[in-house]
Parts: sequence; C-alpha cells; structure tokens
Amino acid sequence: MKRIIYVISLFAFLQGCIEPFQAETQVFEDLLVVDARLTNEDKQHQILLSRARPFEQDSINPERNARVSIIEGSGTTYDFEEYEPGHYVSTMAFSGKVNQSYQLKITTSDGESYASTPEVMPENVPIGDLKVKRMLNEEGEDGVSIQIDNESLGNQPRYFRYDYQEDYEIRAPKWNPFKMVVIDSIACEDGDAYEVIIEAKNSLKGRICYGNRISTRIILAATNNLERNDIADFEVQFVARENFILSYRYSILVNQYTQSVNAHSYYRGLEDFSVSESVFSETQPGFLAGNIFSESDGEQNVIGYFETAPVSSKRIFFNYKDLFPAEPLPEYPINCENLGSPDLVAPGYHCSDGAFGFCDGSCISPLIELIRADEIIFAAENEAEFSFNNPFLVLLKPCGDCTVYGSDIKPDFWIE
Repeated sequence: MKRIIYVISLFAFLQGCIEPFQAETQVFEDLLVVDARLTNEDKQHQILLSRARPFEQDSINPERNARVSIIEGSGTTYDFEEYEPGHYVSTMAFSGKVNQSYQLKITTSDGESYASTPEVMPENVPIGDLKVKRMLNEEGEDGVSIQIDNESLGNQPRYFRYDYQEDYEIRAPKWNPFKMVVIDSIACEDGDAYEVIIEAKNSLKGRICYGNRISTRIILAATNNLERNDIADFEVQFVARENFILSYRYSILVNQYTQSVNAHSYYRGLEDFSVSESVFSETQPGFLAGNIFSESDGEQNVIGYFETAPVSSKRIFFNYKDLFPAEPLPEYPINCENLGSPDLVAPGYHCSDGAFGFCDGSCISPLIELIRADEIIFAAENEAEFSFNNPFLVLLKPCGDCTVYGSDIKPDFWIE
C-alpha cells in the first residue's frame, strides 16, 4: 500500500489539530475532499468541496462548478448551488428526518461521478446537563472545566460528537474618552510645524467588546465501553484561569451530534490520524477510507465522510467572579502600563525661511505617522518639563480599543 500524506484543509474538524510542520510530500494524489454533514436543523445546509494538496502548498484548491445533491430515501432530491468557490449551499431549507436515509451525489466539472453510501439519520439524544467546575487540569493548571452529563440513554450504546462556540466580554483597560486629531500634517505650511489636538469622543466605541472563537478539535464520547449507558462529567472544554477570555463574562454554546457507529468510528480514526506524532511516524495509517466513493473509477480514493447526525444544543453563561471571587483578573493580552511619547517632529526637522517655506530637513512626524496608522491611542497630556515636542503620552491601540480583539456589537443572545 502506498503511504500517502494528505492535507484536508477544508475540514472544520481538523483545523488547528496539527502544529505547522515543514514537510515535503513524497507521494501525492489529486483526490476530491468532501466535508458534508446533514442535521435535523431546518436550514440551508452546506457542503465544502476541494482537492487534496501537498503540505508545502498553503493555498486551498476549491472544487468548482460541481453538481451536488442529497437524495432522501423517499425519493426527494435536494439540490445545492455554488455561491463561493468550492462552497455549496442547498437551494432550499430542509431538515434531516430521524430514521430516514440520505445519499450524497456529486458530479465534478470534468464529468467524474461520486456518491456516498446511504446513511440513516439516528435518533436524536437531547443534550443533558451542561455545567462548569473550577478545578485543576492534568497539567496542574487552575481553570474552568465545561462538562456534560447525559443520563438514561436506554439500553443501546450511544455515540456523540461535540463542537462549541465560545463568546466572552472584553473591556479595554485603558479606554479614554478623548482622542488625538491631526489638524496640520503638512510640513512647514504657513511657516508652522505639525499640529495635533485632543477632542472628546462622541461614543463609547471600543470600551466594551465581545470576542468569539469556535472549537477546532475533534471531541468524541461513547457509552459502548461504560458500565452504565450514561455520560457523566464529560469535559468538552477547559479554560485556564489566566486566559483573558474569562476576565468578565463568558458564554459557551455546546452542540451535541448523535452519531451512527460507523460515523463515530470514522471520526475516531480521523482523530488518531490527525495527531502529528502518528502522521510522521513509521506506523502511518495511510489512507483513511470514508463512506464516499467514485462511481466512475472504482480504484480512485475520496477523502471525507457524509455524516447524518441530529444535533442538540445548550448554552450557559458565568462571570469570572462567580468562580474566582478572590483572585485578580487575568492579564490583558498586551502590557498596557508602558507609556510612550512619540516626537511631534523628527530630529533634523527644519523649515526654510519665509512665511511659506518648505521642509529641507527631516519631514516626518513620528506622532502623526502612528496616529494615521491607527496604532496608538491617547493616554494623557505630557506634563513633563520641556515636552513641547512630545505633547502626549500614548499606548498601543488594543489598550484603549477592544475592537482589536472582538466586535463592539453585543450578540443578540447575550444575557447580562
């Protein structure tokens, strides 16, 4: 068997799983990569198509102009249209039905046909108790463990996959109601040097923001090897206390996908395959077969899996002080205690004589350059002696403008 290394760049469940590694592909095949899943959500579903690429290639190779559809066991066909390169969306909203079978069909622009095996939508298991615990992780870090309990799952083994979305409040530690405004940026105009003034801001923009990040790793749970058919204290995410996303208010939305045993086995293999130590070891697993095959060429491999999985979701909120009432806040991502004072005019600045002279020296204003580059914010006026060329104390932009790390628009679901 050929030992082939593939990059599955469009799989959301693989992003971030492997640390960057400079490797040269020894053997490479131009294979179709399919990222397709159908849930019980009534929405326009999405399918991503691309071509496998070598490790040394950074760009994604989207599979364009394909014909894509999902065929229900009842005979109903749901067509997909390409609205971005390699990104296909169903032409109508629909939901997968429990115990109904679905088959994915793909025809590429070169006439090659692909199909999945028919996949039955499993019975949906509602997500159980979503809870948080302050605890130490295996590395001894103090933090918050987000856990799930699922009880009374019947007599049959259950298989689950999880992903999550984290949202959190950010506060700029050095937000200031005043800002610097450039009035004169032309050297020697009217015989004057540059001019920058302070004005009051007309809004609170940049003071409070909301960050967001989604899971990038494969999270699986199963009850087939458990004494009881329950899941208890299953950790979905751990956030260290020193992580600034916990500083004020934090929320996490956890999605639970009920899988078939075949889908779970594939994801378990994908999880093992995606660990860098095994990918580059002498025991590489080679090609990981999914449930999608070529109808045109029985010898051609396809990367990916068409998953039918109902989803159940739950969201929780908590404040930092709820779990860490006596501890100081985590550190902000950058140091906001080091004040700077850029020169208004650079050393060597000189204007020729006359009311309308011209600059015949160094004609750059370091302060104005930083303001226009949107790299600094106003902290205070410089009251030091002989500070006429360094009129203001400044900080890096993130210290006073949290939009560097998030959006200043509060999410619709946010609860104070």
